Amino acid sequence: MKIKNSNLFLILISLTTIVACSSPQKKLSEKIDQMEKTLFSDSSMVPDNAKAKEAIQNYTSYVEQFPADSASPGYLFKAADLASKINETAQAVTLFGKLIKDYPENKNAPYALFLQGFIYENQEGNAVKARPYYEEFLKKYPDHPIAGDVAFSLENLGKTPEELIKQFEDKIEADSIDVSEGVVN
Repeated sequence: MKIKNSNLFLILISLTTIVACSSPQKKLSEKIDQMEKTLFSDSSMVPDNAKAKEAIQNYTSYVEQFPADSASPGYLFKAADLASKINETAQAVTLFGKLIKDYPENKNAPYALFLQGFIYENQEGNAVKARPYYEEFLKKYPDHPIAGDVAFSLENLGKTPEELIKQFEDKIEADSIDVSEGVVN
């Protein structure tokens, strides 16, 4: 009977150790899951500012504690995106940069690089700071599905909406006239 009791004792110790070791990660993951369900106060998809800041803290805490976990790059991307949505632009750019640096092979790394430029261009109104991010994106990911959009953004960087509309109208007008035949299409 001693053999059975000692085996049972070892099994119980092993299970307790496994549960105790995984508990902080599981708790934080469950906390994040619950938080995500209440993050947006209505259907407008605009996050509650206080909840968003708490979510960012939980995401980044998870990444700091469990950097090798497969959920960490996704949580880092969510934290950066959320920071951008609540106009914490410096934090968003920093978090996107951390994703690129720490998880360069992650599927979201190209988007993170683009979004850094996008934040500077559209939220900060700083074309000078946006340019290097767009240029780096095109160097690193020339065949990426959004490379065309990035090239367009780079080509039109710093132009006002009015200038873009005028440019678009001029292009339509030029495309409408068949110069070789002198006929309007």
